[in-house]
This record gives sequence, C-alpha cells and structure tokens, in this order.
Amino acid sequence: MNILIAFLHHLAVFTLVVCIAVELVLLHQTFNREIANTLRFLDGLYGASAGAILLIGSLRVMSYEKGADYYLHSGPFLMKLGIFALVGLISIYPTIVFYKWGKTLRQGVLPNFDGEQRSRIVGILYAEIIGLVLIILNAVLMAKGVQF
Repeated sequence: MNILIAFLHHLAVFTLVVCIAVELVLLHQTFNREIANTLRFLDGLYGASAGAILLIGSLRVMSYEKGADYYLHSGPFLMKLGIFALVGLISIYPTIVFYKWGKTLRQGVLPNFDGEQRSRIVGILYAEIIGLVLIILNAVLMAKGVQF
C-alpha cells in the first residue's frame, strides 16, 4: 500500500507541473475560444491535482512512511508545506479569471483577456514554477535527513 500511495502522490505532483507548463505554452499563443476552454480545463485539473497532493500527502504523513512526528519536526518538510501553501494562494488569481470566462464561453463569445491580465497570469505561473523548484529542493533535503 505504501508504494501505491507514494505513486499516486508523485502522479498528482507531475500532473500539476504539466498543467502549469501547458498553461504557459497556451498563454503564449494567439488567444481564442479553444485556448480559453483548455485553460479553464487545465486550471480545474491543476486544482484537483493540488487537492490530491494535499490529501495523499496527509495520508503519507499520518499513516505511512516515517510518521507524523518525523515530518512535523523537519524544517525542510515545514518549508515544503509553507511554499505549497504560498503557491496555492497565488494560484487563486488565475483561477478566478478563468472561472469568470465560463458564462461568456458558453454563449460562444471570446472573453476579454487584455495584455496586462495575461502578463500577470504568466508571472504567477513562473512564480509557481519557482515555488515548485524550492519544494523539490526541500524534499531532497528532507530525504537526506537535513534538519534546520
């Protein structure tokens, strides 16, 4: 069971990373209804992946692996949690923008998506990537038993 839980956790992480990467590629394309719908889908998948990471990660901490005491006294683990929370918070803005497009897209109309809004979302996605890199760094530190 440990292996399955670890696999699902990693699968959710890689799904989240792919969502960010594809969103970035799409945001550099000419904006149209298909891209708008795909961005909405990817953002939903991103959210589901983040939820799965949190749920499965909590199971790993509480019921599998080394136990809650080990993780909750690990500086790198606590850093991972804090960075994950920060990445989640900054991802709210793109989610709100994409969610608001729903009604317009159902009417067959292209939503208004100005350059400033696009630039802000691209910046957020790059910040999320930096956050994910820092999460990976802390995962390595944690796996190697580094404490701070």
